[in-house]
Amino acid sequence: MKKPRARVDREVLSLGDQAKQEEIQAEFLKIRDTEEGRLKEHLETFNDGVIAIIITIMVLEVPLPTAADTSYGTFLRSIFVFLISFFIVANFWYQHHRTFGMIKKASRSILLTNFLFLALLSIIPLMTKWIMQEPDSFAIANYGVVYFVVSITELLMYRFAFTNLLGKSDAAFHFSNRITLMRIWGQLLLNVLLILLALKCPSVTMILYLSLPIINFFFPNQLNLRRQKKVRVRAALKQEKEKQQKLE
Repeated sequence: MKKPRARVDREVLSLGDQAKQEEIQAEFLKIRDTEEGRLKEHLETFNDGVIAIIITIMVLEVPLPTAADTSYGTFLRSIFVFLISFFIVANFWYQHHRTFGMIKKASRSILLTNFLFLALLSIIPLMTKWIMQEPDSFAIANYGVVYFVVSITELLMYRFAFTNLLGKSDAAFHFSNRITLMRIWGQLLLNVLLILLALKCPSVTMILYLSLPIINFFFPNQLNLRRQKKVRVRAALKQEKEKQQKLE
């Protein structure tokens, strides 16, 4: 028994509409992926600009010895405090740049964590000014708290970068969580010790804070670098496997 012509035309029309809808959806996903890739580039440029402003604000807070209440010794001490904060912020930029190198496209979680990181990093100039004005143990301890919170935010970004690179599989989830938790516990232990030391020996603590970015920059964690290379190799193998499956 043949189908009525009107019914056949409706079925053909519905199939045509469905194919057109799938084509539009595929084009939309392609545009979204392109925009997320561009967003990553815009975020990196935005981060560079914000961090440059943070460093500029810190150097402008250095008091000049021309004022009656500012001695030359205070000026030199403020320069030293500025250099410590400068290397700390520069190290955060370096670590953040390496983390962004693992990101293929900027997701919403990466976007929000990035803005939170910049907001917390912007508090460092305020803490720097506090130490310049009153270099006591309480000011340095608060500086350590801000340093710790910014470090945790950077580690969260690192965790999202792992997931972004390896995908949302269970293996990638557990692998990124394990590394992030290990680094968080390490940062927690280190910063608690530095904060407690700041209450007793603030001058020594500031020197130790200066040593942290120098060590991270010139002597990076080789184990961490090996892990990053391993992650990139896994991601490359996964992408190659997906390409072969699409060709088949």
